[in-house]
Amino acid sequence: MGLAWRADGRLVLLTGGFELVQAVGLGAGLLLLRHTVSALLATAPVAGAGSAAADRGGLAAVGVATLILLGMGTLGAALQLTAAAVQSVLRLKTERMAVGEVVAAAAAVDLEKFEDPAFHDRVERAVLAANRYAPLTLTLLFAGLRTGLMLVALAVPLVLMAWWLLPLLALLVVPTVRVALSRQRAMYGLQVHLTENSRTRYYLTQLLTGRDEAKEIRAFDLAGYMWQRLTDCYRQVLAETTALQRRFTLLGIGARLATDILLAAVAAALVVAAATGRLEAATAFTVLGALYLAGRNATATAALAGVAGGAMLYLDALREFTAPSTPLPPPVPVRSGFTSVEARKLSFTYPAGHRPALTDVSVRLGAGEVIALVGENGSGKTTLAKLLTGLYRPTGGQIVLDSTPVTDPADLRGLAAVLFQDYLRYKLTAKDNITLGRPERHTDTGAIETATANAGATTIISGLPHGYDTRLGTEYTGGVDLSTGQWQRIALARAFFRDAPLVVLDEPTAAMDPLAEADLFTAIRQLFTGRTVLLISHRFSSVRAADRIYVLKDGRIIEHGTHHDLLATDGVYADMFLTQAAAYLGTPTPD
Repeated sequence: MGLAWRADGRLVLLTGGFELVQAVGLGAGLLLLRHTVSALLATAPVAGAGSAAADRGGLAAVGVATLILLGMGTLGAALQLTAAAVQSVLRLKTERMAVGEVVAAAAAVDLEKFEDPAFHDRVERAVLAANRYAPLTLTLLFAGLRTGLMLVALAVPLVLMAWWLLPLLALLVVPTVRVALSRQRAMYGLQVHLTENSRTRYYLTQLLTGRDEAKEIRAFDLAGYMWQRLTDCYRQVLAETTALQRRFTLLGIGARLATDILLAAVAAALVVAAATGRLEAATAFTVLGALYLAGRNATATAALAGVAGGAMLYLDALREFTAPSTPLPPPVPVRSGFTSVEARKLSFTYPAGHRPALTDVSVRLGAGEVIALVGENGSGKTTLAKLLTGLYRPTGGQIVLDSTPVTDPADLRGLAAVLFQDYLRYKLTAKDNITLGRPERHTDTGAIETATANAGATTIISGLPHGYDTRLGTEYTGGVDLSTGQWQRIALARAFFRDAPLVVLDEPTAAMDPLAEADLFTAIRQLFTGRTVLLISHRFSSVRAADRIYVLKDGRIIEHGTHHDLLATDGVYADMFLTQAAAYLGTPTPD
């Protein structure tokens, strides 16, 4: 309820008021029913004796009572429809609030957490709670409020007419509620156990239905195989769920049978009491009706309590993930410049890693320099770039910015514009894809056009049906897809648009043709004048002009220097460079 209150407290009060009025109406209706039946039974003997006046009086009482009951029914229906409409809006607002808290919590988490499978399980449960169980719990709470108030409303006439039956209401509710709550606790435990199974099912479904995956799934004829994998996941879920549900279904039937036997015994006792004159017939009739309604409400209460109990367990997972409540972090301001960024004996191990990804790495990036990182796949180049840009926290060593040790990674993120090899392709407009580099100045048309031109993407934009306003991605109406090379240029434009003093280019030309690659690297110093460029590349022709080249192997710096210095040392860099050059030229590699 706290989420709903934060979302819109006024609507919470309004909905609660509707439920209260309906419950009060039910209690009043039962009392009115008793008086009506009393009037009808009281006038029956007189009417048999031929008193027309008494007949008319009794009928008038019945008619007035009937009209009142019909009016109350109409008013109750109107209130219920209005409450349902208000709840619909409140559910959506509650979902928005819950999703916002999950997004804020996820945005505040250090990037390395995303390498931990257990973290992804927690995210899965939190997202499920926000999207499904937060609004569902709201509905259940109001439904529970309604049934609870109705049980209270039923209890009031019972107190006035047959107070000794009041404990029966508790006996009607307790067994079924206990079984329902136990069932939901067991179901939640099963869902926690199967969280990774659930993530796998979602992933396999995406493989079988996603646009980007479709070509390879068809090329390797994987649909049948992947469907079998998905079926295996479902088989595990079905087996464990069926066993659990079978056990609790039997318990639920037993609890309901006990309740019905109790109701039948009480009903028989009431009939006997009325027949022997120990209880007024009108009272017995009304109490029987109240007990029937109480039995129905007890069943509904048990069902609601069970589902609500399960939903609350998911909300506990939501609170655990979002606590302490974290507001969305403000955009990191982009710094105008720096003198140097140094990594001193940096080490880093991924949360699920068995060995360090980096060990005792020291590098220096000076203002205006072009620095290159080279090495084999898995040598730690991209990991080092993520540390230098504040995306990961080092597990050893430190990063020094202008002679001051960095304690807040946000200080480094404010320095950098990053183009990773696995850049995102935002299925938004072309303009959005560029301005997301620095959203706070998305209206700066001149900067957008300059970034586009610097990335060599002007021709791409001019070729789109609606220019910058064209939606990218054919999954959406009117959307247009781009080639891999075109997407890379748009991503490069995003890096230019950020206008940061440190630019990280991770394989920026992997999808470009050789001429485009040569043009870009020839222009790098001119395009990024006054900025520091950290260049990661497998193509040694791209890094020759760098001010300094660092060679990584197995997470360590094994060589560094200029291109000519490294060739002269005849070490690993020289060997890799000459091997690659020989492959391009078609000449044998020197021994």
